[in-house]
Amino acid sequence: MAEKHHSGMQPASRGIPSKEALWLSDIRKLRDQWKYGKNVRLEMEQILQIVFPDQYQAKYYEVSNAFMALLLEKLELEGDDVGAFLRDNNFSKATFYNVILPRLRRVGMVKTERRRFHHSKSTQKHYQNIIRPSTQFSKFFGHLAKEYESIVETAKARASDASEEERGEG
Repeated sequence: MAEKHHSGMQPASRGIPSKEALWLSDIRKLRDQWKYGKNVRLEMEQILQIVFPDQYQAKYYEVSNAFMALLLEKLELEGDDVGAFLRDNNFSKATFYNVILPRLRRVGMVKTERRRFHHSKSTQKHYQNIIRPSTQFSKFFGHLAKEYESIVETAKARASDASEEERGEG
């Protein structure tokens, strides 16, 4: 029986929904392009390729790249800052708030919070949305990588122990 998806419904048979997926091309090609075996630092443009691959989601990639550059420069953006960014770059507000920001938040590259403030002429509560960079993306993938490496090293150690035992018994 198929396992239920977190929303309680079974996933579509067509595969993983794109809004819930990250994209990796052939790791061997990335190794050559990114030179990660040589400790060469990646740039944000390269990292965003797995969140919004430009060959498939060019506009999303363009908007997210420009937005992350601004966010990393300022380290905190308020609603007015985001509005100015979208106007100045002629980017769609709907695309940003319905696609770009949710995905960046979901993968752990940004965090959002609401800051309460008082308006001098009103008794209503007012909130200001704040966006900051987050390190959850790197913490998650760093943990994933360390655990995978540990699994592989444990398997190698067990195989080595088993082959030594066989030699000792023979």
